[in-house]
Amino acid sequence: MPKITFDTAVTQHAAATQRLNTVHLKMATGRRDAAGLMEDAANFSVAARFDAKVHRMDAALSNVGNSMSFLQTQDGTLETVSRSLTRMGELAILAQDATKSDADRALYTEEFNQLKAGLSETTQATFNGVKMFSNEPKTVTVDENAKMAELPAVDLEAAASEVVAEETDLSTLENAAAALASVKEALNDVSTERAEIGAAQSRLEAASDQIIETRSAIGAASSRITDVDYAKAATEKSAAQVQLQLATAVLAHKSVSPEAALLLTF
Repeated sequence: MPKITFDTAVTQHAAATQRLNTVHLKMATGRRDAAGLMEDAANFSVAARFDAKVHRMDAALSNVGNSMSFLQTQDGTLETVSRSLTRMGELAILAQDATKSDADRALYTEEFNQLKAGLSETTQATFNGVKMFSNEPKTVTVDENAKMAELPAVDLEAAASEVVAEETDLSTLENAAAALASVKEALNDVSTERAEIGAAQSRLEAASDQIIETRSAIGAASSRITDVDYAKAATEKSAAQVQLQLATAVLAHKSVSPEAALLLTF
């Protein structure tokens, strides 16, 4: 068996060095294509599509999360409105006490009017610059293909219109009775709106869970294609290190026995 020549050792040394550097780069980045070499171009094309889909899912998940925050803020605001309306109903009942004087009813009207003012301001509330209460429904994307889900239209201004009207007060027994009827109707409307908001929240929670599950599965599939198998990479690294050491020894001694040269085979 012929001796390994010096030129052959130089070539093998360079090849072993390059292989070791490639393995180092893969292990450092965690990607199989880190050195610009795709082991399977078709699979990497699939992985690229998976990655793009994951990014779209992240965007949809962000939209869903923001919409859930919007609904939660709406519901919290309506809960406050319900408390105000409940108190206004109490005042309207108290004002219908025949043993109370007009001066007493004037005091009830003062608190009633303060609650009216607060309720009127609430109808104009915004979330991140977007009006929370209107008669126009809003939509949100719930998947990577821009499938839309509708958020309910919550028209608080319409629901509270009679309660906040200028002529609504508790100054007389008749006015107090009319105010009570308006308050009760507004409370029913607000309760209905809150139920619709709760249903929409459940819909978005389900959409969020679905996006997360799908994203996890697609991310795992992409990872199997593009991420380094560290056990295999460690074996390749060890083999490359041994081959580099042997090639270095050949360069140092100009030649090597045929038996040792067999270890330089790639």
